[in-house]
Amino acid sequence: MPESKPPIRSIIQEEPPDTGLDKRDGLETASINDNESVQRREEDSELGSGGNYQFEQQEERVGSTYVVVAVVVLATLVFSAATTLLVSSNQQKFRSEFESFTREFNENALNNLDTIVGQLTTLAVAITFENVDLGTAPNITIQNLDQRAQGMADFSGIDMILYAPIIERSQKSGWQKYAAISSQEWIEQDFKYRGWNLSSVDPIADEVFSSDFEFDTDITSEEKREIEATDVYIDQALANSGYSSGSINIPISQFGPGLVNSSIIMMDLLSHPTLGKDLSISLQYTEPVLSEPIDLSFLIDHILSPTNYTNETKQSYIVYPVREGLRDDADIMGFLVGIVSWERLLNLEIPSTVNGIYTVVKSNCGTEFTYIRNGGKPSFFESGDTHDTQFDLNKVSYPFFEKQAGDNGEAGAEFCQFDLNIYPSNEFRDSFDPLDPSIYAGLMVFAFIFFGAIFFLYDRYTQKRRKELYEQARRAEAIVTSVFPEGVGLRLLQQSQREATNPQSSKKMLNSFLSKNEIAEENLRRKPIADLFPSTTVMFGDMVGFTAWSSTREPSQVFILLETIYKEFDRLAKKREVFKVETVGDCYVAVCGLPEPRKDHMTRMALFASDCLTSMSVQVQNLEEELGPETADLGIRIGLHSGPVTAGVLRGDRARFQLFGDTVNTCARIETTGNRNKIHMSKDTADLLTKAGKSNWIMPRSDKVYAKGKGEMQTFWMKHLTTEDGVSVGDGKQRSDNVLPSSFSHSKRRVALDGTIKRKPQDLTQRKFDRLVNWNVDVLITLLKQVVERRQSVGAEPAELSTIQEVEKELSVPVSEGGTPAFDQVVESLELATFDAKAARSQLGVELSEEVKNELKEYVRTVASLYNANPFHNFEHASHVTMSVMKLLSRIVAPDIEGDESQLHDHTYGITSDPLTQFAVVLSALLHDLDHLGVPNPQLVKEVPELARLYKDKSVAEQNSIDLAWALLMEGKFATLRGSIYSTTSELKRFHQLLVNTILATDIMDKDLKALRNAKWEKAFSQDMVGREREALIEINNRKATVVIEHLIQASDIAHTMQHWQVYRKWNQRLFMEMYRAYQEGHADNDPSEGWYKGEIGFFDFYIIPLAKKLDECGVFGVSSHEYLNYAQQNRREWEKKGKSVVAEYMKEIQHDEAAYPSGNFYLEEEKEI
Repeated sequence: MPESKPPIRSIIQEEPPDTGLDKRDGLETASINDNESVQRREEDSELGSGGNYQFEQQEERVGSTYVVVAVVVLATLVFSAATTLLVSSNQQKFRSEFESFTREFNENALNNLDTIVGQLTTLAVAITFENVDLGTAPNITIQNLDQRAQGMADFSGIDMILYAPIIERSQKSGWQKYAAISSQEWIEQDFKYRGWNLSSVDPIADEVFSSDFEFDTDITSEEKREIEATDVYIDQALANSGYSSGSINIPISQFGPGLVNSSIIMMDLLSHPTLGKDLSISLQYTEPVLSEPIDLSFLIDHILSPTNYTNETKQSYIVYPVREGLRDDADIMGFLVGIVSWERLLNLEIPSTVNGIYTVVKSNCGTEFTYIRNGGKPSFFESGDTHDTQFDLNKVSYPFFEKQAGDNGEAGAEFCQFDLNIYPSNEFRDSFDPLDPSIYAGLMVFAFIFFGAIFFLYDRYTQKRRKELYEQARRAEAIVTSVFPEGVGLRLLQQSQREATNPQSSKKMLNSFLSKNEIAEENLRRKPIADLFPSTTVMFGDMVGFTAWSSTREPSQVFILLETIYKEFDRLAKKREVFKVETVGDCYVAVCGLPEPRKDHMTRMALFASDCLTSMSVQVQNLEEELGPETADLGIRIGLHSGPVTAGVLRGDRARFQLFGDTVNTCARIETTGNRNKIHMSKDTADLLTKAGKSNWIMPRSDKVYAKGKGEMQTFWMKHLTTEDGVSVGDGKQRSDNVLPSSFSHSKRRVALDGTIKRKPQDLTQRKFDRLVNWNVDVLITLLKQVVERRQSVGAEPAELSTIQEVEKELSVPVSEGGTPAFDQVVESLELATFDAKAARSQLGVELSEEVKNELKEYVRTVASLYNANPFHNFEHASHVTMSVMKLLSRIVAPDIEGDESQLHDHTYGITSDPLTQFAVVLSALLHDLDHLGVPNPQLVKEVPELARLYKDKSVAEQNSIDLAWALLMEGKFATLRGSIYSTTSELKRFHQLLVNTILATDIMDKDLKALRNAKWEKAFSQDMVGREREALIEINNRKATVVIEHLIQASDIAHTMQHWQVYRKWNQRLFMEMYRAYQEGHADNDPSEGWYKGEIGFFDFYIIPLAKKLDECGVFGVSSHEYLNYAQQNRREWEKKGKSVVAEYMKEIQHDEAAYPSGNFYLEEEKEI
């Protein structure tokens, strides 16, 4: 008969597919009375004219008989084979349990080593930050080392920490004096911390001395040859590191915890044979080194005896190099030496019923010892390899400490590299002995006979069920093929049959998605990929201050920050075997315990969170030089919670892996109620850590938190050895000692103050000062390259040097000697460069010389030093203004229009075609408040008459800034820099005029200047340009460009009012503090707190919002103008609602700080996110 359909038997091996139709509608199972009609339909469809149902039924009965016979035969065979199989099963169980223990043992050992190295890394980075801050290496003292070392001992089991700096011959005398004094100070601090009597301390050596091994007369001749060979190796390693023999010492500077004898201070570790060799290896390859076990009692005996320490304890040390700076290629300035016991490294909690796991530790340095781990009795060490050789085939080996130094890997042999060889024992095997095998054999025989009977009965049932399925499948097929075309319907049935015969569990599908990070299209037609994971720990990490920070940045800068930080977090997650779920804005979500369950999910997540905290602090400080001011002030708030989660793939467009459940919601609450740079965890997570023996990692929060939907919750903090501000070692308050270069003739330019107004020295930390300087320098270098590139592309001929010097002299005549005040030099219209097609297409890729870069950096550093320590008008605010100018300029340079370069030039009034203008405007932002005295111009006129007379009572502070900045730039040491900025007299005059107009535009209170600006705006943007000649259009564009530049600098000067509320609050508070200080010191007649609330509303209504609208009207700032206007209006509404309470908070903070107020130290620490 024709084959129009596949045989139904091939489709109905299992239940028929669900077609979406109710089986109750005509698909009920056929009754026994319908057997004959069913038989006829089966004969017609399958067997044809020669087939019959009775024959098929007979075949099925014969098959059933065969099944029963097979079961009986199988039961007989089982009786004879049961004992053998059970013994084999027992062996398999023994091997499986042993392999499970070895994997857990190895993971735990590596985790212990990783934790210890991580603690040393944190402390090393902290010492590096101290040196970056102070620059006094090798004269570095680690503050509170005893407390830190005790914390590290509790956290990771390090028995002793030593710090030993590299002392070169020329530094030796000075360092010995420094160490003698500083040692007394830090020992006294440590003894006070522990409540000990300082009089019990032994005298400290006056100079560096060698270890006793150098002078041991009892050693054998072979030992002496080994020491001499080691000395030769050390000398060679030092030579490879750039040091000659005997040119350096590496003496002990500090150690802890619990110093009881100070006699090893100044002991030269380089003179010890083993320590000296490992120090030289670490110095040569800048890598940590793990030593072979040796007797370290000559060091350990000088501190409180560590927990469980005996003379039999096997100990090694880890040498960790400490760099001078944060760069990977920074020189090594010293070493941390952490002493740790092998019992701590190899410790693993095992059941009390399990004993006799032998771990043989071998190294290429000749080390060989055995650690016997027991659960029900004490564990112990034995020398050599003492495992039972009958278990050689059960050996499991793991590399424990491997290093590959150098490109070819050969130098890795110079490190001690360890392997762990783990063996079972008879005692371990006895833990898994079964009962009598004959009992199991009898039970198995009975089970097979019983199941044989079940199979027989089941076979009778399936005969009936099969007939029902035939009828049901026939009806289902008829319905499906009637709803769909025949081919489609049959394909649906066949697909269902294939999925039924090849099932894929949802957990397997989930693992596949997580590994490939993709979902096939056909999966959308399957059962959702999801599963419940009962034991996980979830982490939410939210950046603190990010929203306000991002409101002042370009989108590309926001993504640079997020990509840099998240990339590092991803690396740490991979290292800790934590699964990154997603990032939502500035929130990082991760989970541990899926897709593969882990018993230690809580400890791994806690370590990962600690890694993220340290990494965040380092990354934001490194990024500040690239992304600008206040980047280093960003922090992270981390929340942890443990419990079950539902996880799966949410399918559709852009399918994503998602977590759901109360655990996720609770973790989010824990994160939001935490604090900046702290790890906040729920009681569930804390209990799991305590149960895992990590109670020393946590501490209860003193107050309970309220979480929405949860009520009051008792939560915990995770201890972190670094401070809240990151990884700094000292108090973090060392200020910059920047002073004006002696060559700068400020005595002629900087007016002496004989009255009550005082200049206050720069009040930034050295590290922050350097970061701000470097960022400003990088910004100016980028713009200066464009200036030079345009000059080269248009082929401009430089003027004679003498001609330029003559013009420089004319522009540099001091006002006191008859020079023209800057106020009188303001012009109505600046001259911008004309459009040049060749310059617009130029891609020369100009690089500035190192001399120009160095001079520019020196100029910016000097400018920064000329700023006073005002709360508002300071170098940090000038940098903030510079950043705002750069943001607005970037919107001018890249507007959202289409067309060629000439259209872009016209649209932006020539600003995009003139790099010199852009450079001058950015430089003006940096200079505009130079030497600001923290009081407004009217008060300067009253109290500093000399300045008022020079500048005719007009824009006194601004004109003073211009004259100081110009006089500094004209110094001889900046001649090369000036040659890069301008090479013709025309460029020189334009550059000077740009500085004058731009800086004086920041005086928003002078009525004459304000009237002039308003008139220029009306004249520039109300003229009809239709029918104008090209020359007239150029003049109009220049006038418009002038107005745009002046409004750009004004908007940037008060950019905080048109940025995020938190940014506005920060700088508004600083300005209030500055004004209030002036009032307290008698430089203002009125208390600013009395009118501050209303004054701000008026400032918004009559200056800020109108200015923002003008930025929008001029049409060159793209979306930034809308953004600024929106923020201004939002801040105005917010201030109207909260302003009075905000002013009250300002006053409360002043009263709280009243003791420090008369000193004039109004430097405000960075505010936490509100």
